[in-house]
Amino acid sequence: MRAKLFRALVPIAVAVTTVGLVAGCSSGDTGPNADAPASFESGAQINPHPISDLQQGGNMNFPLTQVTANYNYYQIDGTTVDTSRFYAALMPRSFTAAADASLSVATDFFTDVTESEVDGKQVITYNINPKAKWSSGRPLDYTDLVATWTSNSGKDPAYEASSTAGYDKVESVVRGENDQQVILTFAEKFADWRSLFSPLMPAESVNTVEAFNTGSVETMPATAGPFRIRTIEPGGKRIVAERNPDWWGENPAVLDTITFLPLDSTASVGALQSGEIDYYELGSSADAFKVARGIPNVDLRQSLGPQYRHFDFNGAPGRITSDKAVRVALMKAIDRDYLATSQLGQITSNPTVLNSHIYVDGQKGYQANNGDITFDPEKAKSELDAAGWTMNGEFRSKDGQQLDLHDIIPADTPNATQEAQIIQQNLKAVGANLIIDAVPSDDFFEKYILVGAFDVTHFTWEGTPYTSSSDGIFRLTPGSTLQNYGQVGSEEINGLLDTAAAELDDDARIADYNEADKAIWAEGHSLTMFQRPSTYATKSNLANFGAPGFGDLDMSKVGFLK
Repeated sequence: MRAKLFRALVPIAVAVTTVGLVAGCSSGDTGPNADAPASFESGAQINPHPISDLQQGGNMNFPLTQVTANYNYYQIDGTTVDTSRFYAALMPRSFTAAADASLSVATDFFTDVTESEVDGKQVITYNINPKAKWSSGRPLDYTDLVATWTSNSGKDPAYEASSTAGYDKVESVVRGENDQQVILTFAEKFADWRSLFSPLMPAESVNTVEAFNTGSVETMPATAGPFRIRTIEPGGKRIVAERNPDWWGENPAVLDTITFLPLDSTASVGALQSGEIDYYELGSSADAFKVARGIPNVDLRQSLGPQYRHFDFNGAPGRITSDKAVRVALMKAIDRDYLATSQLGQITSNPTVLNSHIYVDGQKGYQANNGDITFDPEKAKSELDAAGWTMNGEFRSKDGQQLDLHDIIPADTPNATQEAQIIQQNLKAVGANLIIDAVPSDDFFEKYILVGAFDVTHFTWEGTPYTSSSDGIFRLTPGSTLQNYGQVGSEEINGLLDTAAAELDDDARIADYNEADKAIWAEGHSLTMFQRPSTYATKSNLANFGAPGFGDLDMSKVGFLK
C-alpha cells in the first residue's frame, strides 16, 4: 500500500487519495441495526459519550489486515491503512480532521501553526508544544521536522519514500527562536501545506537512509501519543500498546491497553462473533454485513468515507497494457454499474460508480471526469481492432501474442474474487483473456504490487483530508514508483498536478485538480469503480469509536461504557 489501506474486500489496501470538504456531515450516534440497505448520508457514527460515562481501563482488541512490513509510515512498505490505524494512538501529527474533513491544529503536539509570506515566499511557523516528548524521553524539537522533511523530499532517491508530495516543494526547514520553534520556507507555493508532518517522525528513525528504509522493520520508532508500545511479538503477530503514563494531554487515555491483531479477512467476522475482537470494518462484503447484523450486542456504525475501489494497469515497457489505446479500450469493456450493484447492493440503497480519481462523492469538488469512458463493449472491440489486436479464436492476438492479462488479487478475499470473475467475463466478451492469480494476502503488496509484478490488479485506496496525498499515485517519476505502481502517467499530468498544488485559492485549486483528473482518465491510468461506504461492526458498549466519516478518531477517548 502506499497510502492507506483497508480490509474486507481487499486484504489491505493502500490509501492515499484525497478528501476535500464534505457537505452536510454531522456527528451523531448510531441507530439500531437496520434490515434494509442504508443511504450513508450521515457523518461520523462513533457512539459519542463523555469520558465520565466510560469505564476507566480495559483492553480493546483491534484487528489489522496483515502483519506490518515496516513500522515507518513514510517508507513505501509502511504506508498502509493498518499503519495509520495504530499511529492514531501512538504518533504525533500537525493537524487533525473532523468528520467533515475540516482541519484544526493538533494542539497536543503544536501550540500553533501559522502561515505567512516573507519576501514573496510562503512560510510556515510551527511552535511545538513544550510538554510534548518522545517515549525515549527526548522532547519533540526542530530536528524531528528537519529529518521528516529531508527523508521525504525526494532529493535523495535512496530514501524509499512512498510520496514526496509537498516536501519536494520545501526550500528549507530550520530552527526558530528555540528548539521548539521551526521555520519552514517553500521554494514553490503549496496549498496543501497542512498535510505535512502528519505523522511526525522522531529524527533518529528517519535521519539516515538505513534508518528510514529498514530501521523500523521489526520495531516501532519512539512514539509520542496517549499510548506507547508495550510489546511487539516476533513477526508482528501481536502488538500491544499501553496507556502512556507520561502523556501530557488534557486527559489520560481511557483504555489500559490496545491489542492489535493481524487477522485474515475470512476470520475476522468469526472473531467478532466469538468476542476475540471488538470491531470489524466490513468493507463491501454483503455476507459479512449479514452476519454482523445478527451478532448480539454489536452495532453497525456507518458513514460516507474516502475509500474507493479501482482497477489498475501496469504500463511498464513490454507489458500489453503499456499501450494507452489498449488500456482505454479495456476500461470501456468493464461494467462498473454491475460491479457496484453486485458489491454494494445489499449494503447501500444507492450503489453508484465513481467517476473521479481525485475526489469522492460527498466532497466539495467532486465531478464526473470520465468523459467517454463508459461501459461500451462494441466501442471497446473497435478500439482493440484499431490497436492491432484481432480476434483469433476465442481471444485476440497481435504479432503472435495472445491478449492475456494476469490479474493479481489477494487470496482468501471472496469479494475480490467475485469482482475479478465479473471483470473476467466482461473482458472475455471483447476478446481479452483475464487470468486470475490469487496470491497470499501477506505477499500481495510487498511481493507483487509494489514491485510491479502484475498486468492488472484491483484494491482499495483510502483517502486523507489532503488533496495532495493522491499526487504520488498519478505522478510519473523516473526511477521511482512512489505509489504509481503501474508507472502509467505523463508529463502533462505531472504539470497539471504541479499547477493544482501551487494554487492557494480553494475554488481555483479544485478546478485545477479536475483538469488533472481529466488527463488521468484520458491516459488510461486506472479505472475507478465505486466508493465504499464505511461500515464498522462494533461492540455496542464501545464508545467514541466507529465510522469516522472523513475525520480522525481520538483514541485517547475510546473506551467501554460503564
